[in-house]
Amino acid sequence: MNYYGQLQKQEIVALRQRYGRVIVDNSQAFFDESADGVDTLYTCRKFFGVPDGAILMTDTLLEEELQRGESFSHMEHILGRFEQPASAFYAKSVENNRRFQQAPIRRMSALTENLLHSIDYENVMRRRTENFSALSKLLGSINELRLQPTRGAFAYPLLIKGGAALKQKLIGQKIYVPTLWPNVVQSTPADWIDHRLADEILPLPCDQRYGAEEMKYIGDVILGSV
Repeated sequence: MNYYGQLQKQEIVALRQRYGRVIVDNSQAFFDESADGVDTLYTCRKFFGVPDGAILMTDTLLEEELQRGESFSHMEHILGRFEQPASAFYAKSVENNRRFQQAPIRRMSALTENLLHSIDYENVMRRRTENFSALSKLLGSINELRLQPTRGAFAYPLLIKGGAALKQKLIGQKIYVPTLWPNVVQSTPADWIDHRLADEILPLPCDQRYGAEEMKYIGDVILGSV
């Protein structure tokens, strides 16, 4: 699992050389190039305004013909955010996430594929990279994680004592920060490092909808709260 895109390509190559068979989950690293001979998974909905869709880089040939998925009935939480606050569609977003738990493997829907063809990927990557860098400059001194510069970042992971409580303050200021692994928080003792990482890392938004002004606002709110 390439958490927050922090796993470097040379590290993946070294893992393949050591273990032979390696599968990389790049769901948090859409813009990271896959290593030769390493099966690599990417997700689209964590980075773009689509309800589903994923990409598999592999040398393996699939012999069966996959049925196309359909996305038209799962767009409400995405389209609604253009006219109403994101919080109004949180339940719909959760519902969309749950539908994948029992879903069979299918080809990407025609709707999602068409939407992905309309994206300026270079601009998206540039804005995410700039926003990640801005948050690094603002918050690096209080972040317990030592982060690598990240191209086209998924989010800026801020690890700080009292992160769970700070998350609620941020939500009160309309800075929505998800808990990515709530099952880990619920199933592990509070003194486990797994528990702390899931509970106190704040995945701060740095995506292409935002710019320098929003990054400064996020930084100011956090620095004013610690």
